[in-house]
Amino acid sequence: TGSLCLRLSSLRNTLATNLPPRVLLPTVSRCYSCMVEDRKWKNKQTFILQEHIGHMEREQLSAHQSELTTFFLTSLDFRAEHCQGDLEKAWQVEGGVIDCLIAMVMKLSEVTFRPLFFKLFDWTKSDSRDRLLTFYRLCDRIAERLKGLFVLFAGNLVKPLADVLRQTNSSKTDELVFDSDRSEEKNCLLLRLVLDVLQKISLYDTQKFLSRERADALLGPLVDQLENALGGPQVYQNRVVQHLVPCVGQFAVAMADDSQWKTLNYQILLKTRHSDSKVRFSSLLMLMELASRLKENYVVLLPETIPFLAELMEDECEEVEQQVQKVIQEMENILGEPLQSYF
Repeated sequence: TGSLCLRLSSLRNTLATNLPPRVLLPTVSRCYSCMVEDRKWKNKQTFILQEHIGHMEREQLSAHQSELTTFFLTSLDFRAEHCQGDLEKAWQVEGGVIDCLIAMVMKLSEVTFRPLFFKLFDWTKSDSRDRLLTFYRLCDRIAERLKGLFVLFAGNLVKPLADVLRQTNSSKTDELVFDSDRSEEKNCLLLRLVLDVLQKISLYDTQKFLSRERADALLGPLVDQLENALGGPQVYQNRVVQHLVPCVGQFAVAMADDSQWKTLNYQILLKTRHSDSKVRFSSLLMLMELASRLKENYVVLLPETIPFLAELMEDECEEVEQQVQKVIQEMENILGEPLQSYF
């Protein structure tokens, strides 16, 4: 079986590198249609296509871009059209398609990528909410590869990102994005993807993308996620630690504005008075992240922060009380001075 696998791999490589696009692309498209009809999906064809795109000259790519775009718009619909109930299968198949699309994106210029990106953006404005999952997963992957270049196209995403943050927050709305088959998992997945996209936009922002207006649009919905219990306690905790807190930390760095830092800090401080101890605890994690990202710039925010920390030192929840001690210790390490004088 080892030698057979090697020979098959060699054959795939030969097909990917030796067949001209005019022959291979229509064949891949027909194969995809047959596999969808027969429900026998294998990611092998996406390996061939990915390798083929990698070997295409720019002139060839330009000549076949329209045909490829049509194929991608069809195959990216796999989740929405054929796999709404099977999130695991959708994730696997969609991942293969996205890998191929990324291979094409990496060969495009800013001028040729722009219309493709907005075509994909418009593609999400349909009745199918599942397309949102595919689109934001794609954005996350493209942002990871294009870095600062992706930020140039992200202006149009600010309002949709803010809307998704609101529409996946169970503490703020009864009408979540998904409300049918496996809706809770889908809402959680969409929220994680959107937080990761925002984190990357902030991370690679070198052009002052986060203007005051854009930051204002996102800041409230982001901090409100501290109250979002969607998915249950364990999912909430993982989301806060792995996605929300890193996103807000990076967002603060990208804002680079004293008055907006003050607004963000105060919004987080208000959440430390929430009736749910999990929210108070998560607010402290976010506060600690903010201080560690802003470093000495956090000094100006201490006078308004200390009264809230003093309250939390008397908190009825032991975990919160212990966490506030960690926050104070971390702030002292960052600022290089004891905070006692502020209390």
